[in-house]
Amino acid sequence: MDVTPRQLEEPPRPPRRKRKSPAMWAVLVLIVAAIGFVLFQGLNSAALYYRNADEAVRDKASLGTSRFRIQGTVQPFDKTKRPVEFDIAFNNVSVHVIHQGDPPELFQAGVPVVLEGHWQGDVFASDRILVKHSEDYKASNPDHVASDAP
Repeated sequence: MDVTPRQLEEPPRPPRRKRKSPAMWAVLVLIVAAIGFVLFQGLNSAALYYRNADEAVRDKASLGTSRFRIQGTVQPFDKTKRPVEFDIAFNNVSVHVIHQGDPPELFQAGVPVVLEGHWQGDVFASDRILVKHSEDYKASNPDHVASDAP
């Protein structure tokens, strides 16, 4: 029988936690910043002020040159002129518009539109036209549509 004292084993140490490298933290910060930027841009564009033409004229001083949306009905205009110049009206108030770019195909006199842009003096400088249209489809060639369609 062996009577020599046993040596006690040291209790196992918990595994050392690996420290994350500074490069990993930098990547994490960049990802969070990118997500924040995308959210900010999305919310900022969704929060564009929306004004009827009469309200935009009334609030021109407070709007200044900040970007907003304006709504009105397109008045008759010269379709050949570039850049496109036209007037919109709402509640008997008219706003002269100069639009940079090509207007959408449905753009014509008598159609309600929403424009994005800003005031440039007494003129609304537009760079985007959104045409409002009705939910009703009126075929220009009714003979092309099957009469037994559901």
